Amino acid sequence: MQIRFHCPTDTCVAIIEYEPLENCGDTMECPRCHTKHHMHITDAMRNEQSLDQCAVCSGGELFVRKDFPQKIGFFIVVVFGIAAIYYFNTSVLTSWAILASAMLLDLAIYFFIGKVTTCYACRAEYRKCAPNDAHEGFDLATSEKY
Repeated sequence: MQIRFHCPTDTCVAIIEYEPLENCGDTMECPRCHTKHHMHITDAMRNEQSLDQCAVCSGGELFVRKDFPQKIGFFIVVVFGIAAIYYFNTSVLTSWAILASAMLLDLAIYFFIGKVTTCYACRAEYRKCAPNDAHEGFDLATSEKY
């Protein structure tokens, strides 16, 4: 399991990877600032059955999303959109081909990029862990609570 979270004591972003998780204790040390953080690791997490709560803040509300940077996705949309608008004056067929290629790129990203589980409260991200079917996609109403 790989846990990525923002250190509450520092401005660094810690990426801690434990394989297997059963060997880790109640505290994890940040590899950048060497601050020890108390972790709430349950037996289900140690046995790699499922992720039922956040190990950083012990929050129970988690969501699943694609593991793709949003800034790159926005850049792709802007570049393909501007290119389609530019070529719309010269050739409508070329403009539609650019939009179709953007759609195929998005489809490829959707199928080949994995998923990450994220905590609503502290935004800790969990990779390389068993998915929990109880966790759904991002919900704005739940996010506004935090």
